[in-house]
Amino acid sequence: MQRNSIEREVIAIVADALEADPSQITENASLIDDLEGESIDFLDIRYRLESVFGISIEDEELWQGRLLREHAHLVDPKKGISAESLEHLRKAMPDFDWNRFPNGVPIDDLPRLITIRTIIDYLEERLSDGQGEGSKGSAL
Repeated sequence: MQRNSIEREVIAIVADALEADPSQITENASLIDDLEGESIDFLDIRYRLESVFGISIEDEELWQGRLLREHAHLVDPKKGISAESLEHLRKAMPDFDWNRFPNGVPIDDLPRLITIRTIIDYLEERLSDGQGEGSKGSAL
């Protein structure tokens, strides 16, 4: 599945789940800060993604995203992401509104980093592994 097809599906799912205007949803929109999503919405979105893409998604797998997996060394499990470590993430996601986190990202605020791009990247990776669209294999 092509990235632009995944993006269209994700935007449609998120827009419907959050009752948002799809034309206002960008790849760098935070599900929490920009789209006002809550934890119950995440469950709904996850269920819809599983149904549409034919995959099974573990609880925290989707929300961690490729970015945090690739830069896990920047995350302190007790403190979050320091202001110094944040500089690496700023380079990886230059279009994200990092002004929200002038002093780093506390551990409780990590979900605020979940964007449409986080979901698209995750699905693109999963689907390229042959685990989607009819393959209900367990998530890696």
